[in-house]
Amino acid sequence: LHIYTNPSFLNGSRFNRTNYTSQGYFVLLPDIAYEVGNPGFSAADCVISATKAALALAPIDKNRLGIIGHSFGGYETDFIITQTNMFAAAVAGAGVSDFTSCYFSVGLGEKNSEAWRFETQQLRMGKTWFEDIDGYLRNSPLYAVSKVKTPLLSYTGENDPTVNPNQTLEFYLALRRLNKEHIMLIYPKDDHVIHIPENQIDLTGRLSDWFGYYLKGEKRPDWFEAQ
Repeated sequence: LHIYTNPSFLNGSRFNRTNYTSQGYFVLLPDIAYEVGNPGFSAADCVISATKAALALAPIDKNRLGIIGHSFGGYETDFIITQTNMFAAAVAGAGVSDFTSCYFSVGLGEKNSEAWRFETQQLRMGKTWFEDIDGYLRNSPLYAVSKVKTPLLSYTGENDPTVNPNQTLEFYLALRRLNKEHIMLIYPKDDHVIHIPENQIDLTGRLSDWFGYYLKGEKRPDWFEAQ
């Protein structure tokens, strides 16, 4: 409530709240209470509930809702759109899409097995993959991708050392194989947080175009067709 964000085209991986409020959007930042072993379902429950509460309190068009997240928020966005069709458009940056392939991979930055992220850190599974295979599958967006109906724009840095770009690519390939509406952006030579100024400006513009088309009925951008 008391933090102001300067409007800017130079945005890393956090969307610029002031850019959107100045364009007439209502921006909601929901709190999420997590159950260990169910990070995806915890996010879906809290975000959907918070959105419904906001709809009851503010003059928001329920048919023009968007959702956006980066990193762990990118994972949550990917998962949430497998659980609900209430959002008309989604954006996910550098999110984990497959808990199994990520668990059995080596982080480019840490140069270590990624299992720790699931067992004791942010991904909050609390058990090894071997102890809770069903839980790992249930909380992976990839395994429920056939349920997605929300148009998704995803992005990642080509040299992301934190979340392997293949996680974004896997979800993209699944959506593409199922003929779902989806565009993926890969920023050359960039990181987990988009830091090259030209890429920051490009991403800011494309996010604005994406939500402008799906939520505000603006003209369909030409770059949609180039994918």
